[in-house]
Amino acid sequence: MALNNAIVRNKTIIQEILSADHKFILNKVIEKGLITDREYTKLNSDKGDAEDVVIKLVDILINKGRQSKFIGLLQDEKVLETYPKLEDVEWGDSGSTASSSSLSIGNGGRKRNRSESEEEVTNKKHCTSGSNTETRSAGQALTEKQLMKVAETLGQEWEQAALHLGLETTDLDTIQAEHRSVAMQKQKMLVLWKRRKPPGEATAQDLLRGLKDMKDLPVKTRQLLTDMMKKSSE
Repeated sequence: MALNNAIVRNKTIIQEILSADHKFILNKVIEKGLITDREYTKLNSDKGDAEDVVIKLVDILINKGRQSKFIGLLQDEKVLETYPKLEDVEWGDSGSTASSSSLSIGNGGRKRNRSESEEEVTNKKHCTSGSNTETRSAGQALTEKQLMKVAETLGQEWEQAALHLGLETTDLDTIQAEHRSVAMQKQKMLVLWKRRKPPGEATAQDLLRGLKDMKDLPVKTRQLLTDMMKKSSE
């Protein structure tokens, strides 16, 4: 019962996290037999946005009483690699959410102090450009909608941008094989970049920093990220 309540209690944050790549979680739940082929087909062909699809998926799992198995899936190593923010979800009985200072996850009850770990990341990260030393600003992690806007400013040079951001050519091959639309390829590339960044290191400033040495970076991309940085610091 406690685990069942955990899904309901953390429903909003879970849906937000899984919306970053709803196709991945759909494939996982059908792979584990948590939904039927018919339910999978209906969700996979849903024309709504990613969040709407995930909301429907979570509702189906709750109605089917699959909460415990779903939580087990969300603690799977590959799932956590895809959705690292799931590590910040509290599955215990305390009722605390992802904003809690002390967080636990997994069957072993592994705990870590969120504020301490994020502070360490923030303090350690400094970027030196030329003769200027730039200290990381807090900023807000880029949302999927913001990443989509950035993707729209990129042209044929998006693959070059991906390599500057640390992605491999194999990553690009996978993205292009899974998505025919170039617009979607560009967006998924940025989503993958964000997914692989540690917590607090997927801000507009971080993205712009990763692209700073790219000679062919479109002016409108640079300007958009600069504007996002200003809004984030206000």
